[in-house]
Amino acid sequence: MSVSTKTLIISETLFQDQVILDIDVISSKEMTILDYLNANNVSINQSCGGSGSCGTCRLLIMNPSDFILPENNFEKMAAVDLNLKPNQRLACQTEINKKSKCSLIEIIIVNEFIN
Repeated sequence: MSVSTKTLIISETLFQDQVILDIDVISSKEMTILDYLNANNVSINQSCGGSGSCGTCRLLIMNPSDFILPENNFEKMAAVDLNLKPNQRLACQTEINKKSKCSLIEIIIVNEFIN
């Protein structure tokens, strides 16, 4: 049985701010982490409009679990093309698994120069 609320802890590497978001997984539609960040006014670089092509919305997943859905084929190719480091994902492509038994995840917004 899955829990009805999940908690997303977001840290930002530049200013070391931390934001905690509670996500109601029963009433919410399928959304990416970028959708949740934007809906809660959490600032993150995003220059391609969420298509996964620019690589600016990088996240570092601090405690990998089934809280987020596995990478799809597009993400796997993008990770190679964008030279993502281990445990890095794109916020625009990373979906929360509403059926996960895990109820907490911590991510770090990666602010780095992308060439």
